[in-house]
Amino acid sequence: MSTAPGPRPSTVGNPLDLFRLDGRTVVVTGASSGLGERFARVVHAVGANVVVAARRAERLAQLVEALPGSVAVAVDLSLEDDRERLVAAACERFGHVDVLVNNAGISPPHVESMVDTTEALWDKVMDVNLKGPFFLTAEIGRRMAARGGGSVVNISTTSALMAQPEIAAYCISKAALNAMTRCFARELGPQGVRVNAISCGVIKTAMGDHTLNDPQRYADMMKINPLKRVGYPEEVAATALYLASDASSYSTGIILQVDGGVLA
Repeated sequence: MSTAPGPRPSTVGNPLDLFRLDGRTVVVTGASSGLGERFARVVHAVGANVVVAARRAERLAQLVEALPGSVAVAVDLSLEDDRERLVAAACERFGHVDVLVNNAGISPPHVESMVDTTEALWDKVMDVNLKGPFFLTAEIGRRMAARGGGSVVNISTTSALMAQPEIAAYCISKAALNAMTRCFARELGPQGVRVNAISCGVIKTAMGDHTLNDPQRYADMMKINPLKRVGYPEEVAATALYLASDASSYSTGIILQVDGGVLA
């Protein structure tokens, strides 16, 4: 029988305690704004040691001022040296990493035709949306496995399961991220490391502005959205907390939809 860590029915008191992250170290990428910033604030509020990472150092500096005890690391996660520097900074300050939230991502401008996608655009999207999360998960996941457990939360999108030729590179990168999530769940599960993803619909962030600010695109999206509204960062952050915490201790390899029912 597996000895992987996790709460047992006989040891659970207040169910809300399952969502606490006291003393655990959480690394959040893409934390300078939007979903990443909200994730960082939420996990800090439930007791976590927080390491925030992004390219924009000045925005990170402002964030850590609001999150006492947190650490900021300005990085380009497509670069091996920067990924290593992030992991080293987290471990030097807190000793280990318990939770990784792979939130950093880009949604490129729409192209007239899928065949017009340039190699430069393709490489940029894959570097940020897939290469960075893959190798960061590999490095931190290896360390989590050695310690006997941990949680990785990947931020994906409904576009991974929808044919949208005008943003093909983005769709493909996120579909690959979903596959990566399941592969790492299989690979690291025996060592107590859980790997899950959140499939986001249109969320009210800067990245979602290309849909929210286009009346026709917004109307088209609402036609297939049963809740007839956009989502908010707090709603995704609450889901990320569930997956990061012991509340989801028996879940791994899942792609959890937070999309207003778009994929229903």
